[in-house]
Amino acid sequence: MLNKIMKSLVDLIYGTSRKKKKYKSSNENDKVFASGASKGIITNGNVDITKGTNWVNSQRAIILLTKSRIICGKWIIPIEEIESSELLKISSLLGDGMVLKIQTKDHINYQFGMQFNPECTEQQILPLNLVKSKIKYSPFSIIVRLVALGYLIFWIYNKVLGH
Repeated sequence: MLNKIMKSLVDLIYGTSRKKKKYKSSNENDKVFASGASKGIITNGNVDITKGTNWVNSQRAIILLTKSRIICGKWIIPIEEIESSELLKISSLLGDGMVLKIQTKDHINYQFGMQFNPECTEQQILPLNLVKSKIKYSPFSIIVRLVALGYLIFWIYNKVLGH
């Protein structure tokens, strides 16, 4: 239930339905099998998913999986150019998410982070292995969390003791 609410909320913010309808009206012969709000990055090689600076500057866009391609913002990846694909399911306090990892025949590696989306697991266009995974923390991510926690403790200390 929480997964559905979170996906609906994020899709509303990104305008997924509107952008999907716009694509369908301009590309009537290219059926959309899955769509959703996404953050995407290009990685150096087939690397593990981590929380880090690369996600801070990630491309935020609607991802569309059609019968002929994957479209995410400025990136268009033809299905026939995909060498390997993997769908990693991750869990958090705010529900489940997924990271779609794609490697093209040109050895370009993409990672698309999104809310859990049954459309991705049910589609038959892109062969995917659904794998449970955990996100690793980068040193940058750990430092940011420690600074935020320190600031929160400082703020609570000042509010409680009235300094």
